Amino acid sequence: MEAVILEILETATIAVGGFLIKKYVFLEPDMEPKKQRYFYMLSFLLIGIVFLAFGKDVASLAALFMIELNVCLSRDKHRLRSLVLLIPFLGIVNGLLLPILFVPPYLLSLSTQEAFVYQFATYGLLFALLVIFYVKGQNWRRWFYENMQHRKLRKSEKYLLWMVGILMLFFSNVVAKQILEADGTVGAVDKLYGQKFVLFVGISSISAFIMSVTIIVLIMQGNKRSFYHEQVSNMQSGLIKFMAEVVENRDDNTGGHIRRTAEYVESIAKELKKQGIYSDILTDRYMSDMIVAAPLHDIGKIHIPDAVLNKPGKLTEEEFEIMKTHTTAGEELLIRAKEELGESGYLNTALEMAAYHHEWWNGKGYPYGICGEEIPLCARIMAVADVFDALTSKRCYKSAMPLEKACAIIREESGTHFDPAVVEAFFAADIGGAGELG
Repeated sequence: MEAVILEILETATIAVGGFLIKKYVFLEPDMEPKKQRYFYMLSFLLIGIVFLAFGKDVASLAALFMIELNVCLSRDKHRLRSLVLLIPFLGIVNGLLLPILFVPPYLLSLSTQEAFVYQFATYGLLFALLVIFYVKGQNWRRWFYENMQHRKLRKSEKYLLWMVGILMLFFSNVVAKQILEADGTVGAVDKLYGQKFVLFVGISSISAFIMSVTIIVLIMQGNKRSFYHEQVSNMQSGLIKFMAEVVENRDDNTGGHIRRTAEYVESIAKELKKQGIYSDILTDRYMSDMIVAAPLHDIGKIHIPDAVLNKPGKLTEEEFEIMKTHTTAGEELLIRAKEELGESGYLNTALEMAAYHHEWWNGKGYPYGICGEEIPLCARIMAVADVFDALTSKRCYKSAMPLEKACAIIREESGTHFDPAVVEAFFAADIGGAGELG
């Protein structure tokens, strides 16, 4: 009876621990909560049936199969690729369990009965810890689900998992063959390869356990850093939007301008990436920075006097020269922000957008008169978005221009004012219905 209970504890520990490692170490997503609960119930029912029919070894394999099936069903893409996770997954599980369960009885030359008692107590303790985690860790699991469910392992973490997983798989196979008897019981030290192998088992098992625990701790710490980085990024994005809205609220002419231009920038950038244009520049990080930074393109207008900024009629030549300084004023503001806050991708992009979004493709823009691809891509995209919104929006000094006429102007100024590739992406993205008129 005691042997059956030990086998049940062993199978349950492998199954429950495996599902936890799948979720919290490998960061594989779960299915929708209700479906996931049903999957757990089905999994443990199937594992129980297999245990009764074929024993603990086959039941342990069934547990691993159900974990892999869970990974496949939970993914939106690359489902079959997830099957290769079985290699490092088995290694990590063995790297945790084998040194704890089998090596101490071997090194201490425990009798079969003493080894049985040790393993019974160890499995019982592990299973109790899992139960405590389930009961006491509800708040932590809720936090993890809310904040970590979309996080993926970084490449460095994946490489570490594979390296450690394969090493542990090799280690566990070698050691298990040497210390386990044919009936699965732990052999005695003096029956095997003498003190040299004892030393090897002792050092390698301790190393295996430390490596397995270390990789888990590193990934969990990475999860925490990712969470706090996301929190800081969200706070920074909120401050950016607040700053941009403060500037926009000073300008009676541009209600909703920063929101619309940011949306246009995102659509144009995605279309360029879809077409494979400027793919060396349009990395995921660059696009993310550009979308976050877009609301700051007119931040320099905070330095423009109200009499000029909100003038209901056409600006004089002198007033226009003052208005043009919002580009260099925005550049200076964002340079100071970088000095205070440190280097940041979105601040660099915001600076380029603020400084260069009035430059022309043919070099006749301002403030620096640069041309072509000298103008940063983010500013060339913003130029099209900014002009289109200005043309199609009502201002205190003009009515909104019909969409057909605005599109005709954008098309006409392709190659002079605007980057032709960006103009083509603008029409292909069908912003505001412009695609039909392009």
